[in-house]
Parts: sequence; structure tokens; C-alpha cells
Amino acid sequence: MKRYLFPVILIILAIAGFFISSYLTILHYQDAFPPCTIAGCERVLTSSYATLYSIPIALGGTIYFLVLLVLLGLSLQGFRWAVILARVAVTVSLIASIYLVYLQAAVIGAFCQWCLTVEVINLLLFVGVWRESSRS
Repeated sequence: MKRYLFPVILIILAIAGFFISSYLTILHYQDAFPPCTIAGCERVLTSSYATLYSIPIALGGTIYFLVLLVLLGLSLQGFRWAVILARVAVTVSLIASIYLVYLQAAVIGAFCQWCLTVEVINLLLFVGVWRESSRS
């Protein structure tokens, strides 16, 4: 049982990222904004960096977390190729997250707490996936 605790934590993190990204995607298409306790969410979510060819970045996050959930599930079943793909996915996602934090800090000059939460989740998933897969 203890062997599965850490992978389950990774799955819970990926589910949280999926729901936050899905929430932001839905709000984008409704032209609405999430409630924010720090000023700046609206500025970040309406910036030109919030979309790529009119597709919200959050939709990419939703797809990423869904794919990662599948890969994590398959890696629990012993599929080594799923572990390798999960490592690639979290590495690419971490690089994207670092770039998005940079944009918020240096270019937009505002922060979105929802976006930062997803970026922290990405960091935790990166560390967790690499840690877990190196133990197997």
C-alpha cells in the first residue's frame, strides 16, 4: 500500500491541475473571470499571452493534465514507456510554466493566482514524476 501512496499524490495533483485549467478554459469561452484575491487575474487572462491563435492557454493545460493522468495511470500498471513519456511531458510543461511566470512578472506586470497555482502544481509534478520514476 505504501508503494502506491506517492503515485496517488501525483494523480491528485494532476486532477487538481485538470480542474483548474478546465475552469479557466470554461470562463474564457464565457467571457468571464474567476474571483481573485490578488489583483491582476483579469489583466493576465485578457493579455495577448493568454491565447495562442485564439485558443486559450488554459485549454492546453487541460489537455496536458488529462494526458498526464493517463500516463500516470499506465505507469502504475508497469508500462515503462508511460513513465518515459510522463517525464517528457512534465519537463516540457515545467519549461512552459517558467516562461508563463516570466511573462506575468516581467511583461504583463500582474499575477493570476489561478495560473500561479497551476504553475506550482506543474513544479510539484515535475519533481514528483522524476523522483518516483528514478526509484523504479
